[in-house]
Formats: sequence, structure tokens, C-alpha cells
Amino acid sequence: WHIECSAMGKKYLGNTMDIHTGGVDHIPIHHENEIAQSEALNNAPPAHFFMHGEFMLVNNGKMSKSLKNTYTLSQLAQKGYSALDFRYFCLNAHYRKKLNFTFEGMDAAKTAYEKLKSLLYMHKISDKFTPQNIVDKYIEDFNNAINNDLNIPLALGVLWSAVKEEKSKDIYNFALLTDKIFGLNLDKITDENTLKEQISKDQIPEEIHILMEKRNLARKEKDYQLADKYRNEIEEKGYILKDTKEGTIAVKK
Repeated sequence: WHIECSAMGKKYLGNTMDIHTGGVDHIPIHHENEIAQSEALNNAPPAHFFMHGEFMLVNNGKMSKSLKNTYTLSQLAQKGYSALDFRYFCLNAHYRKKLNFTFEGMDAAKTAYEKLKSLLYMHKISDKFTPQNIVDKYIEDFNNAINNDLNIPLALGVLWSAVKEEKSKDIYNFALLTDKIFGLNLDKITDENTLKEQISKDQIPEEIHILMEKRNLARKEKDYQLADKYRNEIEEKGYILKDTKEGTIAVKK
């Protein structure tokens, strides 16, 4: 097995590759054997850097088939999680640190991922711009995090800081840049992702909520003229109404 990996590395990547990855369990035997073999044959190290990923735990315990605590993506899908929900969950831990899998953690990851997409959609449809020096600072911070031993959790934090800026297409474009690393399909977000965060009362003034409720009541009573009157009042106050699967939401112009 050890010789096999050394042979494949030499054939396809040359005597010395840039980065060699593997699990932490490969450090004491497998990778040491690869190094010994390759250096003896090629008089050169097999890799400039070795990056070893830590194990994933399940409820702070070992994951194994014998313990029946392993899960496939299809099983997670049956429980209502997408593959990208799981990917977002994994991005929250550094590759050198153990990642503890729990369904509570998956719920939190799913909620955070949906919120991220919701906020980014509002940036996507904005016609405003962010000063270039602010965008450049986010790009610099993101690159510093990635280049610091692939610190993905820190890089994810940079993206979250950016989405809290005033809505602008520049922030959305910055998010697409980060997604070349994250791989969260942020280029595919739609208005279906403008979820409950956009209708929470801490974001929409109380007077707008009252007008929305009055409009909904007028529509139920089929008084469409009155409903239009309330819609116009809402727009005059700087908000537009959008119909989504989760119901009607108000979005600041």
C-alpha cells in the first residue's frame, strides 16, 4: 500500500508534489513509509507540505460501523438535510481539529446556511454599491485566513461580517469570490431563500407590520381596493412587498 502511493505520486505528480493530504492516522506509518521510500528513490522529499485532517466524532465518541453511528448523505437527506447543509457544517471546524457530529449541530448549520443565502439574495438584487476600499479589506482578510493554514472557520467569519454591510451587489460579488473556496453554490440563490429573517420584527418597523396585517385582512375580505391602498402606503414608507412560499414579506427599497 505504501509503495503503491509513492509510485502513483511519482508517476502523476513528479518526484515532489506541493501538498500531500490524509488523515491523522496516516502520520505514524503510511506517510512515514512514503517519505522513506520516495527520498531513497528520488533523493527528494515527496511533498513540500503534509496536511493531516482530524477525525469526525459522533456525539463526542468514535464513529464506526460496529457502533452503528455512521450516516450516509442519503440518510441525512431523509432527515431533511441537504449535502450543502452538511458541507456548511464541516466548514465550521478547522481541518486540524476534531469535528463533533450531532443533529443539533446539523440543525444549527442548516439554519445558518439558509440565513446566509437569505441575506445574500438581498445583496444580489440591490442596485447600490460598496466603496472599493471596504471590499478590498474583506478580500484581504479572506485571503489572509485562507493562507493561514487553510483557516476556513475564520474565512467564513469574514463572509458573515461582509453580509452585514448595507445591501449591495459588490458584497454579493465578494461572496461569489469566497465561494470558489467554500463551494456552497452561492451563485444559485433565489428569492426562495428570502426566509423568515426578512420578516422578523427587529428588521421591519412595527408600523409596516401593522399595515401588512391590515392588507392581509382586506385581501381575505376581498376588498382589493383597500388592500392596494395599504400596499401603496407601505411603498411610500420605503418598503416593497414580495410573495414567497413562506408568505408575504416586506423588503426595504
